[in-house]
Amino acid sequence: MDIKEYIDHFPEIAQRERHEQFKLLEQAQAAAFTPSAQRSYTLYSWLVPLLWIAGIGAGLYFTLGFASWVPVVALIAGLVISRIMINNRREAMMRSGLKTVLEAPST
Repeated sequence: MDIKEYIDHFPEIAQRERHEQFKLLEQAQAAAFTPSAQRSYTLYSWLVPLLWIAGIGAGLYFTLGFASWVPVVALIAGLVISRIMINNRREAMMRSGLKTVLEAPST
């Protein structure tokens, strides 16, 4: 995961120097993405698109019947919605990790 996209993103650390933000974000990533959290995030990243595509496709099929555009719309809409959800989940995990890092006593 590229943590550069989170530099100047979180107001808690936006006033700090860029290299300090980068170090804090690396620590936040390590705190948030533990092996078990990484496995669940990976599973989430695979299941959410599949479920959205299947759900939208089934909904369109039962309401409108089958047309050649139904799978295309289901695929595009499912991927867009799932990408937004996955990005929000990743940001929430990074925010949680950053909160943990900032609350930890400095050594």
